[in-house]
Amino acid sequence: MGVFGLGGCDVRTIVGAGPILSRRHEGPLCIGSFGFAPESRSDLIVQTLDPPDPDVTADVSKELGLSGHYFAPVLFEESFTVPDQIGLGRWPKDVVVLSISSDVGRTVYRHKEHGFLVDPGGWWLAADMTDVLGDLSAVKWFAANFSKTPRISVDDSVANFERIIEEVRKRTGAYVVVMNVLTVDPGSTALDYKHANSPNRLRRREFKEAFSYLGQKMDFPVLDVDRLTKQLGISGQADFVHYTAPQKRLISQEFAGVLSDAGVVEASKEQRLVRTR
Repeated sequence: MGVFGLGGCDVRTIVGAGPILSRRHEGPLCIGSFGFAPESRSDLIVQTLDPPDPDVTADVSKELGLSGHYFAPVLFEESFTVPDQIGLGRWPKDVVVLSISSDVGRTVYRHKEHGFLVDPGGWWLAADMTDVLGDLSAVKWFAANFSKTPRISVDDSVANFERIIEEVRKRTGAYVVVMNVLTVDPGSTALDYKHANSPNRLRRREFKEAFSYLGQKMDFPVLDVDRLTKQLGISGQADFVHYTAPQKRLISQEFAGVLSDAGVVEASKEQRLVRTR
């Protein structure tokens, strides 16, 4: 059985479910998390269904240090390979795990001439100031070629996920799981989550409610990270998508339970487990 997760650090928690699933699943099991937060906003994923001309994106990919598969429909391929583990062969996408976190928090930029979207991620935004000042031409190039877009709306995100999930099911037959996010800010002094009403908190709650409804409509489980992280307490969290070790264990257990309850895994005492990053 192959489990394919696409997203940032929050999605990587599913790898921890390996030991639990290996005790329940009959046959080989591979759990892999791929991509990063700057690659997994829903409009970027939808864009890969009709990717821009590679002759146009080649220079952009080089300038921004984008991965070789940034504009490729990796999510919609029937199977996947484990990076740097060629000997493991290809794995079917029996389960696909997605997250709403990039839609909640990421900002993307549109190419002024060709219209395609990019998230520059950690490029100069997270670079050492000395490096940035030494390469101002790159900053000027980006400003000349790209314009910032507004944060994605809840409605647009939901519409994108509807299309994504439909295409994943049609092309891979995978069982889809979507992760939500913590709706409050770690370290907040607010004792009553209901009345925590900063714009970012309200936005995250709106996303959570919208995807709870979408999950019922399209019949996919939403892994309720918001409930699980609050259950253990959030004081040790760095932000709303980076979890503590106890939180990761609980999320992994919940994920394994979701797959078991759905009948995706079968009980067995003999199996082989392969885990990736």
